[in-house]
Amino acid sequence: MRKLSRRSFLIGLAGAASAVASWLSFPRLRELFPGLYNRLLQKPGNLPSPSLRLYSPKDLNQSGQFDVCIIGSGPAGSVLAMSLAHNGSKILILESGLDLSHSDPRVQKLDVYRSSGPVTYPVVATRLRALGGASNLWTGRCSRLHPLDFEKNAYTPDDAHWPITYDQLEPYYERAEKTLRVRGGHLSNYHPPRKNALPLPPDTDIAALKSLMRKAGITVDYSSTSTGRFGKGPVKTARDLLPDISISPNARIISGVTVTELVPDPDGRIVNVVVKTLDGESRQIRARVYVIACGALESTRLLLLSRSQTFPEGIGNRYNLVGSCFTEHPNLIFSGKITYDKPPPHFQLGRSHQFYEQFKKQGMGSVILAFYWEPKTPGILKIAATLEMRPMDKNLVSLASDLKDYFGSPGLDVSLSFSDDDIRTMDHARSLVKSIYSELGGGDVQEEPMSWSHHHIGTCRMGDDPKRSVVDRNLRVHDSPNLYVASSAVFVTGGAAHPTLSITALSHRLADHLIARLRDENI
Repeated sequence: MRKLSRRSFLIGLAGAASAVASWLSFPRLRELFPGLYNRLLQKPGNLPSPSLRLYSPKDLNQSGQFDVCIIGSGPAGSVLAMSLAHNGSKILILESGLDLSHSDPRVQKLDVYRSSGPVTYPVVATRLRALGGASNLWTGRCSRLHPLDFEKNAYTPDDAHWPITYDQLEPYYERAEKTLRVRGGHLSNYHPPRKNALPLPPDTDIAALKSLMRKAGITVDYSSTSTGRFGKGPVKTARDLLPDISISPNARIISGVTVTELVPDPDGRIVNVVVKTLDGESRQIRARVYVIACGALESTRLLLLSRSQTFPEGIGNRYNLVGSCFTEHPNLIFSGKITYDKPPPHFQLGRSHQFYEQFKKQGMGSVILAFYWEPKTPGILKIAATLEMRPMDKNLVSLASDLKDYFGSPGLDVSLSFSDDDIRTMDHARSLVKSIYSELGGGDVQEEPMSWSHHHIGTCRMGDDPKRSVVDRNLRVHDSPNLYVASSAVFVTGGAAHPTLSITALSHRLADHLIARLRDENI
């Protein structure tokens, strides 16, 4: 019997949950009884997710022209579509994957990747091509980036910097936290400043963990986490956002279609996108504005595949920046035996930002520590350190012409390595964790193999200088007046925080920009 990987098991579990949710749903309740629908939503968990209304690829023939064509249905694309459709814009979402309750081996043949750098990176295992994207598998952790991340610091590239400040993004962080239903209660001063406290977490008490860590001088907070509207777990866009978008008269969602090329005119304006179905049919889609929202890897591939007389090296790649400065979040995980008087009543997880800025001010990457009890072995305390990587040009995502996907397009080569400062950050984190165990009187401390967070960051960074960035401060590709990128691909630095909250905040910000532009300009 073949052994299932953890990722395959989670995908299967998510698919089963998706099928059950669809069977239990009330697809017309919102349309027929909006008052009842809204009252039920005031008590989360009372109402199953509405059915996700999808259009067929055949409907592309009658699609007409849209205001905005969004490529990708993960958090970046879904949040953007939600805001735009609510404001009356005509939206089309194109998703290459399918609902997780359906399987098609042809979809898997679209993920053709290779790791070629000094660090062996499990590219395929860190991606998911499906409706809702990686939100189908995320843990819902929602930390903000720190103000120092947006300022000049040890890990800011010499030739680039964030073109926006924390204060400018802060109101969009608040909107993102509402969209993702983030819970966390009062957070310590080691977290980024905020105007309003988060709602209290649902029935989660980590008082025992906090008390233990205070003995080592560590301040621990509840890990700010997204909570879905319908049932347990974090917000998943295929369950919590896309159904509401799909019943809007202003939006259409089509899955199982892959955008293989963006077609520009001589001035760089995108005039249409080439879309292919799994059955081999090809069509062209027109819109006033196009937004690539398919993650750092696939956004890079689409830009590089779109070569023409106008863009011989790919769109946005005039200065060979598309695909460069790829980073991730490596995790160092430790376990140690701790003696305590009374065992914790349930699983407890807390995080500490206490050393986040301290590390950066010492010339290293930032760090977030996580603390939790090993559920199967009493007395074993786990400590995990999530670390920032330095953006470097040689950490490159590029086309691999010798690899071909289902449609015959080149796959991707991912070359990843650690800088000397990354190694120093890891060593410093190891020493810090071991000192914490020592303060707690811990014994038999063991380090587990390093793991990855599955966070794809960089490759299309934002900035004001077209020679040093791919998109501008509004996420528009410098060389194209109607093309945008929305994902953690645009991050200049990655920090140590999980990226989904920042992705969502930037999508809300992009929505405001596009709403104003669509209203005021003849794009």
